Amino acid sequence: MSLAYRPDIDGLRAVAVGSVVLFHAGFWPLRGGFVGVDVFFVISGFLITSVLLRDMEAGRFSLITFCDHRIRRIFPALVVVLVAVSAAAALVLSPRALRQFAESVPPSILFVANFHFEDVLDYFGPRAEEAPLLHLWSLALEEQFYILFPLALLAAVRLAGLRWSAALFAGIAAASLAYAVHALKTEPMAAFFLLPSRAWELLAGAVLALAPWRRPSPAVAEGLGWAGLLCILVPVFAYDRHTPFPGLAALPPVLGTAALIFAGGHHPQGFVTRLLSLRTPVYVGRISYSLYLWHWPLLVLAGAYLGRALGGWEAAGIVALSVALSALSLRFVEAPLRRPCALGGRRAVRLAAAGGVIVLLAGVAWGFESYGGRLWPVSPRAAAAEAAMADRAPFHRTCVNPPRKWNGTLAGTLESCSIGPDGAAGGYEVVVWGDSHADAVFPGIGAIVASLGHTARLTFMPGCPPLLGGSVHRAKVPAATCAAFNAAALKEIVQMRPQLAILVGRWSMWTRHAGSEFALTSDEVEGGGEKSAATSARVFRHMLARTVETLNAHGIKVLLLGQPPEFVPAPPKCVLEQERAGESSAICLSQSRGLAAEAIGPGNDALPEAVAPGTEASVFQLSDVFCRGDVCIAGDGERHYYSDTDHLSITGAGKLEKDARLRALITSLLAPGAEASAVPPR
Repeated sequence: MSLAYRPDIDGLRAVAVGSVVLFHAGFWPLRGGFVGVDVFFVISGFLITSVLLRDMEAGRFSLITFCDHRIRRIFPALVVVLVAVSAAAALVLSPRALRQFAESVPPSILFVANFHFEDVLDYFGPRAEEAPLLHLWSLALEEQFYILFPLALLAAVRLAGLRWSAALFAGIAAASLAYAVHALKTEPMAAFFLLPSRAWELLAGAVLALAPWRRPSPAVAEGLGWAGLLCILVPVFAYDRHTPFPGLAALPPVLGTAALIFAGGHHPQGFVTRLLSLRTPVYVGRISYSLYLWHWPLLVLAGAYLGRALGGWEAAGIVALSVALSALSLRFVEAPLRRPCALGGRRAVRLAAAGGVIVLLAGVAWGFESYGGRLWPVSPRAAAAEAAMADRAPFHRTCVNPPRKWNGTLAGTLESCSIGPDGAAGGYEVVVWGDSHADAVFPGIGAIVASLGHTARLTFMPGCPPLLGGSVHRAKVPAATCAAFNAAALKEIVQMRPQLAILVGRWSMWTRHAGSEFALTSDEVEGGGEKSAATSARVFRHMLARTVETLNAHGIKVLLLGQPPEFVPAPPKCVLEQERAGESSAICLSQSRGLAAEAIGPGNDALPEAVAPGTEASVFQLSDVFCRGDVCIAGDGERHYYSDTDHLSITGAGKLEKDARLRALITSLLAPGAEASAVPPR
């Protein structure tokens, strides 16, 4: 296929970048706009392979020249964006957010951002909107491919020729796709961010350039063009952040992109090809690289500055600003520095300049991370609020069983996941089992247990309640993964036979917030197969009772902890934003008990109902620790009991340790021969 300039490919880039930008801007019809990245991957694979084949056939391929070309193509705009975003981040971000930003700068400039973000957040999760450089994961993945692929292609062509090279890389692509399908079930984060599960998308473009395809008739090419366009646009509108990706769901946009490139190369007069070749999409395609670089950090920083999600017109304004900056970047940065004569035409100077920029940006990031603050001081109350956001015990890292990475084995050694004298000896008398709320309360519960001379062990999976006898449906936690984790947790508990199991969960998720996205189902309950709020509430009681009965059958007492109040917005973030605006932050730290009950009431009320007469189970409502009379508090301005909307901070968990009623209940349950009571005295 000819390597002559293809305006339709620039138009295809416009479709890709437009989908991604509008998706990130919150334009709801394009809920699946993230597939634009996959379109970019196929285009990149096709173009880079075409360039490499041309140079190899002409006998002028050089890895140094190739790297120099990549530096001239990628670095100038990237450096400008990183410098500008770093300056804006220093002015806009809070100290904690600035430190997190600083941690992402070196991986971004070294093209390993995908490894960094794969380890710290979910691309579709709420924390993604706090990471200005998150979008650079795809650039890093492409550059990693560009490091490995040229030498592999050179060896394959020399040893096997073009035809067999195409077959070889097609086989590798198939293996990569198969791995992506598998990894999506076992390691979804790695499947999304890392090259092994994405290589097939780039290789699809490579095989398109390598294989000796027969020239299709105009009618066939026209049909391929329309089919390819539909294969891209349908996912853009039909997919959403809950679509399992990038397994088989990535096939339509990948194959559609390949079909459009193929059709345009053989039939440039086709309607879709001519549509993509119009002046406007071609120009958007030319600025697509800079537009991709600019849009996301501007959206994130604008939201951070305003302290809230952007409105529709605000997001549109940011997109318009991104387009303007991208046009300037193309005119004054990309085009001049992309030429071989850039910086005096000396390759050594360009390489040295690139190295110098990397060192400079790494130094700036180190300064931000070390200083950890804005260019102006924050108030003591704001500083305390921000500290609360990170006020979490180390167990959330050392003992977490992450749903997207869980391998079937409980995380952490018993010693590292326990509090008390017997942890090092491999034993425990109390197990705290649950979702991320179990992790949040564990420092307080563990301190009570340890003060009584016993050991408490933590086992938890975020988003996975400690419930047996049904299925947990949540987008970020596959039902099979949650069931397998609970089975593994139960197996260890039965083997260890502790005296007491304390069950902790965000019960409101399965009662008050339940629906199509969050639901419990069970074949053991009549009509329990429907994913609905009403069904989930009924199944919740059944699964809770089933869990209590199972533990009791093995001689283990149960303590059910009711959920503490939820606060919206998150108290620490609310205080930070109010203080920043010069307003009173007192409104952030309290709410009425009635308002709290709207969220947590249905779940908490179901706990005593799920305890059948004669069972060894007790209930303690944590809301009583944080509510007095008609008022529930989240802190006093200096001390914060929450790290976000519903998770207790270490300080908040410390209130549990000091609560005399909870201490008395746990003491009685651990006393020899003691029986559990359904509802403890208040």
